Amino acid sequence: MIKRLAVLNFLSVILAIFINYLAQTGIFNDYTIGEISDIYSNLFTPADYAFSIWGLIYVELLLFSGFMVYQAYSNGKYTDFIKNTSFWFIIANAGTCLWVIAWSYMYIGLSVVLMFLILAKLLKVILNNDMEIWDAPFKVIFFYWWPICLFSGWITVASIANMASWLTEIGWDGAVFTEVEWTVIMIGIAVIINLCMIYLRNMREFAAVGVWALVAIYIRHRGDQDFIAYTAMAGAILLFVNISYHGFINRKTNPIHKMLTGNQD
Repeated sequence: MIKRLAVLNFLSVILAIFINYLAQTGIFNDYTIGEISDIYSNLFTPADYAFSIWGLIYVELLLFSGFMVYQAYSNGKYTDFIKNTSFWFIIANAGTCLWVIAWSYMYIGLSVVLMFLILAKLLKVILNNDMEIWDAPFKVIFFYWWPICLFSGWITVASIANMASWLTEIGWDGAVFTEVEWTVIMIGIAVIINLCMIYLRNMREFAAVGVWALVAIYIRHRGDQDFIAYTAMAGAILLFVNISYHGFINRKTNPIHKMLTGNQD
């Protein structure tokens, strides 16, 4: 069962990369993902360069799933993660594929549901493996924890942006708040979620993705929507300071510190 799960996890990553590649060619509905984003543009969407993080995420996920296969077929000592992850990661990747198709065909409401499905399954992986709340060996941190942290961190940001796109599609007028005010509120929500992940789950890598996204929002809006831009930069600085502080007070469990002191596994 462990070997089967490992192989399926790896194949699900390959499938997600392949579907994403096809989408970028415009094969689905003659639109790319970016072109759909432009159609449903909203103030929370970061600058275009921010989406290049998918390249890093997919490299990390290939390492993640490849390490699973190596552990499964070499009778490695880090196979518990595979068992605890079960089919949840596979479902998350299947959800990513379905999201790409739904988004490409402009089923924005359905894409929101799928985005939250992906996030829910990634959180399930995090909880099932007690990620980041115990002093794990470096290999577990590097190959298992960091890829999921980056993936779930970006999906969290993308979920908020996806919801904003859906509200744009349905023509929501913002009720008592303007679009600028709602964008600032969403930035605040993103900051709070990331702060919680730092202090409740020790997931600094998760929050680092939040910093990346907020800086990209700042760059997109500077000189145009200064209130949003400076709010996003303030949120990025706040997260960076808290990441640094949390890293400092927990430095003895940092894998780099362990390597320097010769205490790594």
